[in-house]
Amino acid sequence: MEYRLLAEIFSKIESTTKRTAMTNFLSELLGKTPPDLIDKVVYLVQGKLYPDFLGIEIGMAEKLVIRAVSLATGLSAREIEEDLSRTGDIGDTAYEELRKAKPEIKKPLTVSDVYTALDRIAKTAGPGSIEVKINMLAQLIKRAIPLEAKYIARTVTKKLRLGVADMTILDALAIVYGGGRQSRPAVERAYNVTSDLGAVAQAIARGGVEAVKKFKVTVGKPIRPMLAERLRSPAEILAKTGGECVAEYKYDGERVQIHKQGNEVMLFSRRIENITNQYPDVVQLVQNTITADSAIIEGEIVAFDPETNEMRPFQELMRRRRKYG
Repeated sequence: MEYRLLAEIFSKIESTTKRTAMTNFLSELLGKTPPDLIDKVVYLVQGKLYPDFLGIEIGMAEKLVIRAVSLATGLSAREIEEDLSRTGDIGDTAYEELRKAKPEIKKPLTVSDVYTALDRIAKTAGPGSIEVKINMLAQLIKRAIPLEAKYIARTVTKKLRLGVADMTILDALAIVYGGGRQSRPAVERAYNVTSDLGAVAQAIARGGVEAVKKFKVTVGKPIRPMLAERLRSPAEILAKTGGECVAEYKYDGERVQIHKQGNEVMLFSRRIENITNQYPDVVQLVQNTITADSAIIEGEIVAFDPETNEMRPFQELMRRRRKYG
């Protein structure tokens, strides 16, 4: 499957703000995607390579992408920087720079080519890794046509800007592989209990809606949290809930979902990010106090002063993030 198809669909999606049109474009793309690639295609539509909870990101700074485009095109970094200041978009800049370059006959880039290259870039670490990343990206861009380069540059800088919500991807999966919108609740439930759109896509592409109905809550895969909706006053809340509601104290901390399997403990934030390394004391507390071999627990992490027996402000946790993040 050629990456050019993704780039062309991305361009169509970018041209509209209507959810129905986006769903139709995504349905077109997913309908042309082989089942063995569909997880990767869905991640690329999301502008990532893996589900968030695995914590594997590309995240190259624009200045590094400028250097890669310079290597790929032979243009100076200064010229590319000037074009970027004019366009305001690294993808549009990469597109324009490749259009300036001398035309070459290129072997088509496949989705696997692009995904594999981006995966290597994301996982490259250690001394000298910055230069290695730049060179790998330059080689990929050199093989790309201008439209492909546009979305590759945006993907590596985490600025894909398609405006596609996860719910829109679920709509398209239900239409293409689930027999229609009636399968939408089952598809969304599978996503809710796995937080992994790629896994859901691959399951429904291979086994239809019955496959996603088999998805279960699993330790190690965070459950998507139900987030509160803000209203302006208690009166509005009561009106929305039929005149009755239950309220509880709101702790000024960080929501956490704790997964425990044996002695292994994982902590996930409300945004499904793995924050285990930021709270080693919470991990130790769970290991020492939770006797169940397998458990999923939801709670709130708050800063606490044992001398005054009072909770500390939320900002204390942010300092912890900077220390351990």
